[in-house]
Amino acid sequence: MSNHASQQYRMYSPSLDLMMKEVAQTLGQIDLEHQVELEKVEESASAKEIKQYIREKLRVAHCERRQPYVDLLNQLWMQQRGQSFAA
Repeated sequence: MSNHASQQYRMYSPSLDLMMKEVAQTLGQIDLEHQVELEKVEESASAKEIKQYIREKLRVAHCERRQPYVDLLNQLWMQQRGQSFAA
């Protein structure tokens, strides 16, 4: 490994990597829970129009719940990227 590559490797923060992994896992859990809720709607005996209304409400709630984690993951990625370029 070259000296420059070695310096770049050391600039990555293990805690930053761990935070990114945890945020990604949280996003995965949110997506899984959303999918389960959608499947419940599809399996229900409700009318087609009601199902569509519920699906849309679930989609909006899913996006609102998910967005702060997406923003955080982007921030962490930018931090990590900045650290690697600082080397």
